[in-house]
Amino acid sequence: MADSSDSEQVSDGESDDDFEVLSGSSESEDEMNDVPMNANPWFRVRPPEIDYLHDQRFVENSGPQNVPAADAKPIDYFLLFPTLDFLRHIVRETNRYAQDFITSRQRIRRFSRLHSWFKVGAVTLAEMKGFISVILNMGLIRKPSITEYWNTKFPSQDTVWFRNIFSRNRFQSILKKFHIVDNTTLPNRNDDNYSPTSKFQCFVDLFNQQSKQHYKPKQNLSIDESLIASKGRSSIIQYIPSKAAKFGVKLWVLAEAVSGYIYQLSVYKGRQYDPTPQGMLQGA
Repeated sequence: MADSSDSEQVSDGESDDDFEVLSGSSESEDEMNDVPMNANPWFRVRPPEIDYLHDQRFVENSGPQNVPAADAKPIDYFLLFPTLDFLRHIVRETNRYAQDFITSRQRIRRFSRLHSWFKVGAVTLAEMKGFISVILNMGLIRKPSITEYWNTKFPSQDTVWFRNIFSRNRFQSILKKFHIVDNTTLPNRNDDNYSPTSKFQCFVDLFNQQSKQHYKPKQNLSIDESLIASKGRSSIIQYIPSKAAKFGVKLWVLAEAVSGYIYQLSVYKGRQYDPTPQGMLQGA
């Protein structure tokens, strides 16, 4: 009998333990059932500035600003960026450089194009407008060399318009003397203030100024890199194999995301003059 009672006590103990475990699990299930079914433990986490911008409404009057009338000529729109004052500045600096160059030559060769410069005289504003128009049209009408635009040997390849604007010698003379800054005011290459973009930085500054004045972008802007094809000998020439041109002058561009309008641009001067801060990506 004692054995049977002991076994009964053991069995009773086992059943009590089992009951306690089962009862505990049922209580936890009851607690989980008390949680409302529509409770959502997930929530969006955003940086504070995103919430701030989300609450702000974009109310700017975006689009063209301070532009000519709708029936204005194309040249009026073109002159919004290289203004007439800037073109006069180019004429002045080109003639200055030409005079300095001629003065520095002790002897002018017999067939030098400088003779045609003396014959025609200094560059005028009308000639500078024609010079820029020729440069732009050369980008549209591609030929293997500059002289081919004045080639009359093959009628099928003749482009009369270029000859009507300039003679070949006059165009090449202006091209060689073309300047937009006074070289005597530029710092020496060994100077701490030297910049490889100093010979055209004034045009970049003018573009950024006029771009802001004549257009107000929409809310979404993007920063991108662009490459102007060039194989000139300069420290700012970059090699980017992912670009179609591969070699050229690299620009950082702030553009409107919708239209692609370039709002501001900055020329990358190379690792020596535009070093990337440690721990940061280029352009950051």
